[in-house]
Amino acid sequence: MPKNIDANLKNIKGVFSNSLDSVLGKKGVYIIPDYQRAYNWQSNHQCDKLWQDMETFIESKNDSYFFGSIIINNNNDELYVIDGQQRATTFMLLLKAMLIRINSILKDFAADTDSSNLQSGLKTRRRDIINCLYMIDADEVDVDAMDIKYSGLDIKYENKSINEAYKNEVKTILHGNSYDDIESKVEKNTRRQKDNKYTNFFRNFKFFMEELNKFDSTKVNKWARSLLEECQVIVVISYQTEEAIEIFNSLNSTGMPLADADILSAKLYSNYGDDKTGFKTSWSEIIKNTNNLSAKNIASIDDILNQYMYILRAQNQEKETSIPSIRRYFTETADYLKNPQKFISDIEKIIDIWLDDNISKEARILYRLNRNFKLFYSTYLFIKDDETDENKNKFTEALLKIFLLLSIVEIGYSSSKFKVFLLTLNLDIGVGSSTDELVQKIKSHIAKEFKRDVVYDLLVNTNPESGIVYINEYLFAKETRAAVDFDISKIEVEHIMPSSGKNISAIQTDAGMDADEFGQYVNKLGNKILLEKQINGYISNDWFKVKKLKYKDSIFPIARVLSAYTNDKWQKDDIDNATKKAAMRIVDYIFA
Repeated sequence: MPKNIDANLKNIKGVFSNSLDSVLGKKGVYIIPDYQRAYNWQSNHQCDKLWQDMETFIESKNDSYFFGSIIINNNNDELYVIDGQQRATTFMLLLKAMLIRINSILKDFAADTDSSNLQSGLKTRRRDIINCLYMIDADEVDVDAMDIKYSGLDIKYENKSINEAYKNEVKTILHGNSYDDIESKVEKNTRRQKDNKYTNFFRNFKFFMEELNKFDSTKVNKWARSLLEECQVIVVISYQTEEAIEIFNSLNSTGMPLADADILSAKLYSNYGDDKTGFKTSWSEIIKNTNNLSAKNIASIDDILNQYMYILRAQNQEKETSIPSIRRYFTETADYLKNPQKFISDIEKIIDIWLDDNISKEARILYRLNRNFKLFYSTYLFIKDDETDENKNKFTEALLKIFLLLSIVEIGYSSSKFKVFLLTLNLDIGVGSSTDELVQKIKSHIAKEFKRDVVYDLLVNTNPESGIVYINEYLFAKETRAAVDFDISKIEVEHIMPSSGKNISAIQTDAGMDADEFGQYVNKLGNKILLEKQINGYISNDWFKVKKLKYKDSIFPIARVLSAYTNDKWQKDDIDNATKKAAMRIVDYIFA
């Protein structure tokens, strides 16, 4: 029996609107199947990256932007999302945030002729978004009415995943009439602080809401139109589950599109000259070295190309804050590919930065904080390659502080406090500012934009990323003058009070905490230390009095101190005290 597959390139409006029902199924409801993983996109990572990509596209004035694919199994007119669950869910949260923002603008709109076109455009966007999110019967619902009760509408999303703890969260968000209405009804973990008490669904919705609130009505209209009409997705529809999964596996193995490096290497090859042997030898070595770096989770070939773009932008004093894609930058905006010898030489120089075995402890820890640090770190080392080791370490430590703040505060990288500042710093490196000038600029920025007590409160009351655990260990090692190798391939984050294991119920009872409180405390900063993988694997999830016996064999000073801890129990007060000490240590370092 021949396979029956539909594949269509659709804009976002075309993917979700009622107009696709004839293609996708009578109901047009996207269902997350029971075997899918839970929704795990985060506002300060994937959503922030999505927002940056959209910003780059919209400001570039290109005709369209491709967001990837969504694979659907159409089973008895029900649309099961086989691949693209995270993307499809996030688009719905973004569209709902846009709908609420547009509603608030239209309610306050001035009734004058000068704004009639803008008002008409916003009404069109509003109508399109409503048709994307809800099952609308035109005979029963006036889409243009401002008093629509969204709680009475059927939504185009249903989550059946057995792995999702908050199956109804998207429904709650889409049924809300305002931000405050939604915030009052979504799930909350009252034992957690600030945004940590919310689900990923609401945190991401809130992120989009906050970004859109920064825009005036004209910019909201522009972004809404671009998202709905110019952002594209390939929708692949299969009519058998096995077939849909087969398509997914194919697209995620040999069927992926060409990478940026493939496109650029082909153009460099064509420009190299008659004798291509030199290019083949050099490029093969580049790929070999970047594969080794990628295996160590340091840098891929695309990372290196991205860093080179930032270096060139610094050298050429390119001030635009909208960053083009690697492919567009090198193929459309400059002639860098016409001199392949220089291009290859510069790429080799960047790779050598990361191949250096003497890379500083600070840089090794920066690996754990944020991928964007490499863009500015490599610019500095590339342009100031003749600087003293002392100055290089001084700059790296200053950079470490700004990215440490990014890991702590509830602000994404795209904020002016980070992205705009760092791009300006990049330009300062390009014009030859001294290391002392660069370090002072970072210090002044931190003092102006961040509050010590706020940072301390966040460290005490929220669960830290693993990079902050590395920072705490690094600072304690400096205090105690301990020589520690921060080779991330040999280290793991250890929970002193274990978070799982066969003894977990007894340990929880011993700690005098219920399940919710225990879940919060095991992830606090004071309950996490660094440990060698070999030791961590040996002690596994044992009791604290057993772990202490092996902690003394570690090179990490916090573990060694704990090995002599007078109490054989590690409990709530111990974690609180350790968290406060770590938080104070970190804020002292940042604001010193």
